[in-house]
Amino acid sequence: MKHILISICISAALTATAAAQSTLPVEATANDLEINSENNTAIFSGNARIVQGKLNLTANVITVKFDTAAEDIKFVQASGNVKYSNGRETAKAQSAQFNVDTQVIVFTGNVVLKQPRIILTGDRLTYNIKTNKSKMSGHVKTVYKPN
Repeated sequence: MKHILISICISAALTATAAAQSTLPVEATANDLEINSENNTAIFSGNARIVQGKLNLTANVITVKFDTAAEDIKFVQASGNVKYSNGRETAKAQSAQFNVDTQVIVFTGNVVLKQPRIILTGDRLTYNIKTNKSKMSGHVKTVYKPN
């Protein structure tokens, strides 16, 4: 169980900077944790929160899907009041999905990305960790704050 929780938390961090944080302790909290061996999922619900160093993911529910051997994480989904921060940037949305194989994160529903001098809003934010490329789409608005 301890191995599963640590794996869940590390993968759910949802960022390329997770590798730099990987030696730091990981803490996962929620009101409830449900593990379903039949469909290889773990569901953190009610004030779900995963923290590792500066990385912080919160949502009403965080669901983790494992491969058929229940050893490797394939997919992480956060839903309801999703907030992710890495100490420098913050993303908020109604939901977020992280595909571990493709290393692509998709935030959807009233997305707000705050960086030190830029605020981006839109319907959907897709971020590819491997290529470090992102795309905001749907009613996009950018606010730039000059010095």
